[in-house]
Amino acid sequence: MPTTFAKFKEEVLALYEAKKNNHELDDLLVNPSPAKLRDYCLVRLSEGLPPEDIEILQKFFDPYKREKNLEEAIAKYNTGSLKALQKFALNITQDPEDRVVKLFAILVDYQPRPFRFTYDNLTQDPLSVAFNEEEEHSTVKEDIEDASPASSELQAANHDYVVLQEDQEKTMGVSEDENDKMANTEESNEVDETRNIKVLPQTSKKLILNKYTLRFAGIASLIVAIFFAVHYLTPEDCMCWNGERYIQVDCQDKTQRYRVIGLDQEKLEHFRKITRPDTLGIKDMGTIWYSKIDNEIEFFTAPGYHPIQTMRSLKATTKHIFETYAGQRTENNQNKQYGIMQKQ
Repeated sequence: MPTTFAKFKEEVLALYEAKKNNHELDDLLVNPSPAKLRDYCLVRLSEGLPPEDIEILQKFFDPYKREKNLEEAIAKYNTGSLKALQKFALNITQDPEDRVVKLFAILVDYQPRPFRFTYDNLTQDPLSVAFNEEEEHSTVKEDIEDASPASSELQAANHDYVVLQEDQEKTMGVSEDENDKMANTEESNEVDETRNIKVLPQTSKKLILNKYTLRFAGIASLIVAIFFAVHYLTPEDCMCWNGERYIQVDCQDKTQRYRVIGLDQEKLEHFRKITRPDTLGIKDMGTIWYSKIDNEIEFFTAPGYHPIQTMRSLKATTKHIFETYAGQRTENNQNKQYGIMQKQ
């Protein structure tokens, strides 16, 4: 298990590159796009993940649990918000979010996971910060205790000095005014020493205050950056299904028959319903997907979910389905159904 998140990030990318070079990745991950990454998240979810992975997916796609279930939340997720995940997979971004790295670790099946966060060398653990602060207080306290005996020794020496001066006054006739001046000087020295001792804890408090100020400023900057990204970088364009393909519409358009969803450029350009399955050939087997709802077969040009029945996923077309519902045989079956005879 890596000890720092930076090391964890490097190992996840290294595993992705190794699996890519060894041809061990799913086709959706070889050349990842935001839409392919979303679809592969659904694939990984269907494979049965441990609770820790489910929690990471939940926090990424639906942290407030507004959808009925996690699968629906992923299916409806705006692919424009997955560009950060795509950039990390392609090693374009240098400083991805933690949740992006953890999600990609699930997609490439990095082990062991999840990463238990520990601070890098440049960032202190809050517990160690508190320990350091206590240690500073202890150091200051020890300095004060060390200074106190010195002050007592100084007072004792001063006392002996006063006694000696009194003896000299008796013997040498030193005036009382000079003794008073000397006593006042000693008292001012003691006051200065006490003042210096009190300065130490005040300096420590200023250092601690500066640490918390810098930390607060960093958190405030992060909040502002997140707000900017959500408010200005989130795409506002939308699209909806028109029966055969997706069309781009205004997000506030209430006149559409089907539900308006976030714009997915790839689906907008490539996702179509095949309205003439009789024109398909055997060469199209690996490039078409189908759905069977209420005994009605529909063919589409890309994987994903049914554009209307969004909880029903599309399946790769099998040879049996193709021979039964697509190609020239479909036209022959229709002719028989309507009593049209073929030329012999």
